[in-house]
Amino acid sequence: MNYSVVNASAPHANHSAEDCSLPIANGVALITVNAMVCLLGTLGNLLVCGAVVTNPRLRRSSNYLLFSLAIADLIVTMICEPLFLAILGKKTFFNDCAMNLERPYQILSMLSCAASISHMASISVDRYIAVVFPLHHHYIMKRYGLKIMLVTSWVAPIAVPSINRFVPKFFPGKQFLSLSIFAVGYLVVFVCYSLIVISLVRHGKMRRQLTSTGANSRVEVRVAITVAIVVAVFTASWFPLIVVFMSTGKVIVKRYGTAFMWVRTLALSNSAMNFLIYGSRMQSFREGFAAVCRKIVGFLRQKFSRTVTYNVN
Repeated sequence: MNYSVVNASAPHANHSAEDCSLPIANGVALITVNAMVCLLGTLGNLLVCGAVVTNPRLRRSSNYLLFSLAIADLIVTMICEPLFLAILGKKTFFNDCAMNLERPYQILSMLSCAASISHMASISVDRYIAVVFPLHHHYIMKRYGLKIMLVTSWVAPIAVPSINRFVPKFFPGKQFLSLSIFAVGYLVVFVCYSLIVISLVRHGKMRRQLTSTGANSRVEVRVAITVAIVVAVFTASWFPLIVVFMSTGKVIVKRYGTAFMWVRTLALSNSAMNFLIYGSRMQSFREGFAAVCRKIVGFLRQKFSRTVTYNVN
């Protein structure tokens, strides 16, 4: 999954007129869905950022990682989605492959995807420490853990494809080098959650942990389950697109055709889902979202009242 487009400088050499067009009905539907994802995802991820920044209850290590994950999602909703909408518009109404937009779109979308899985791996490590070593969690994360996780979550997605550019083409497995970050990320998630479950089962707390122990323990387990849901939704959204990229030489869906565009849309829509998961699973985030919305409404009312007063005078 290299962050590049083959022969992007010569779009018409490898693509027919049919490849560069979308049926009007499908094109309009794709544009509508992606426009909604763009708007909803941008507002939702800004809500996440605003809630973590303004609500003291949300200023904890796991939520700072969710804040950083929301930044990765904003790259999709504020940059990748507008690029994709432009590509869809050109294909639908002008029969244009828009290959000049494909290159930046693929680079940024894959960067965001890699950053997302890196963040989920870091959050899984944080949950493992919080659930299995609750007495040491605060010290570890405050001392050095959070900084290391945040740096790794952004450096790895940039470093791996950069290194891949300098690897000779004849090097065995070059095409899979960029996929290594996904493999390592999922391995970390799997190992951390396996150890969490084993720890809870070993101590006979799997059921009691959620019903009879302290409030803090219940919160940590609930957050861990929420992160597991985020990982599952991410996998369901991106897996079809990853399969298409890995199926070199095998025709699963027509490249740049209607089905391929819907697969892309499914992947991009993941960036508008996380804030819904946080809000539905965690009361602290619901309260944080409500507080941010009240502040925005209050600011707009104050601004509007000043404007009306100024006009009357």
